[in-house]
Amino acid sequence: MSSPMQIEAKKVASLYARWLRFPEDALFHGGRGPVMKMYEALKTAKSKEDIKSILDLTKYEMEKQTFNDLTRLVNEIFNRIQNMSDQDAVAFTLEVFRYFQIALATKLEDVKKGYWA
Repeated sequence: MSSPMQIEAKKVASLYARWLRFPEDALFHGGRGPVMKMYEALKTAKSKEDIKSILDLTKYEMEKQTFNDLTRLVNEIFNRIQNMSDQDAVAFTLEVFRYFQIALATKLEDVKKGYWA
């Protein structure tokens, strides 16, 4: 994946991680949250159709607010990948989710340390 695409993926991930109200729900709902499950499934994706199927949020357990917040992220990803090749779309989406998990975990740590209200 090209550097500009990686940078764009990180920007998307960090923006939506800041907006997500319940990072612990997204990461750890029922042990392994929807974000972790989607990331694992995305590793097997080969096409944009695979991505759309994996990012179908109705397949995952989560709080209503988390569903709403993740819907915004998923819609942003779909908008960004619509004109990409399947290979670039998969690489971009994987990078978003990889960095999104890091950003959410960092946010949780910062909350514990009192940096976030």
